[in-house]
Amino acid sequence: MEHAACDLLLVAGGDDLMWPSLPFAEELVARRTASGHSTRLVSSPDAGHRPRLPGEAPAPPSTAYVYGGSDEADAALGTAAWPHILETLQIM
Repeated sequence: MEHAACDLLLVAGGDDLMWPSLPFAEELVARRTASGHSTRLVSSPDAGHRPRLPGEAPAPPSTAYVYGGSDEADAALGTAAWPHILETLQIM
């Protein structure tokens, strides 16, 4: 992935309890930067596995998975990421 010649946008929550999304995203940013490719990371230390984009309602609690974060933190991350998502899609 670090050699893919494309603009890449990563959105990661630091309180993701499914897997370490933020450390994985930070590692990928470092690898892509070292390879001369740009990558934008939008993150929040308090958000979990499922950021909520503007207009999305909170997902119902899962009986099988623990996602971390909170409705508020996940929504804030989605709101912060939304303009970058739109910008990235316009480039394509």
